[in-house]
Amino acid sequence: MSGLIPKHTVMQQALACVAYGGVSISITLFNKAVFSIYDFKFPNLVMLGQMVVTLSLIKAASSYEVVEVSRISRAGLRKLFPLTVAWWVYVLSGVTALRFLTVPMFGLLRRATTLCVVLGEFHMFGKVVSKEAAGSIMIMLAGGLVGVSNDLSYNFWGYFYISICCASTALYLLLIRKLRFELRVSDTTLLYYNNLLSLPVMLVYLCFFTREFQDVASYPRLGDVRFQLFYLLSVSQGFLLNLCIFRCTTINSPLTTNITGIVKEVITTALGLFLFQDYVWDTKNVAGVAIGLVGGIAYSVAGYRERNKKKDLSR
Repeated sequence: MSGLIPKHTVMQQALACVAYGGVSISITLFNKAVFSIYDFKFPNLVMLGQMVVTLSLIKAASSYEVVEVSRISRAGLRKLFPLTVAWWVYVLSGVTALRFLTVPMFGLLRRATTLCVVLGEFHMFGKVVSKEAAGSIMIMLAGGLVGVSNDLSYNFWGYFYISICCASTALYLLLIRKLRFELRVSDTTLLYYNNLLSLPVMLVYLCFFTREFQDVASYPRLGDVRFQLFYLLSVSQGFLLNLCIFRCTTINSPLTTNITGIVKEVITTALGLFLFQDYVWDTKNVAGVAIGLVGGIAYSVAGYRERNKKKDLSR
């Protein structure tokens, strides 16, 4: 499979990480604002909005030939379906977990995804991380354990959904890399069909397993222009986030995308401490954030050294 992966410059790889991290920070804060500030308790409708906006934007862009959406065969769609399921579970569980958890705690618990990705890369691609990278990953995981060891705002359902989110996120990242080169299609094509397959699943779930369609009619701020703006910005960013995830994963690796996510979560955590009022300050939680930041920096340094070694060997 390695022979199918095009070479990219360090700058392109770095920009992909920065783009993913920036958009992810923004959408997390906007989603939290929708749930916390506006008390909008309908995470499935947020996810549905992301799907509809994504499909609409890609369709409009392809009709004006800004992007190209290739056709995928039935056999290709069957291969793509596990990615769709993983994505649907990942987004739904993540959005739901954010309802029950503070932004800082959400970020700390998400670090468990790293271990899932490392194990998955070894199983699917035979990739073994370097000792330096493994050490930095352990530091980040230790930061997460320190942070949650004295969680003053413990919520069982929050922990339950974030556990599902970690496992499904890892599977989603691994499948992106695998299918991107098996199907030989663009990131936009993969994103389009992923949302297209997810839409009917989401509608069935909303209609038969939740009451969100019925209950949202009585939401008191439905006509509030400021809420509508926050909701629109939140669901619109879903398109950019998924595009950035696909791009970062295909030109870097699932693990690098996940580590970028952890560094992003540290920044989001710091912002969440001051922007929202639902965080219970505690020394261990703050220490966990600091340890996680050290681990993220260490991983970046280890990755930089590893790339330089590969360059020296290829000369």
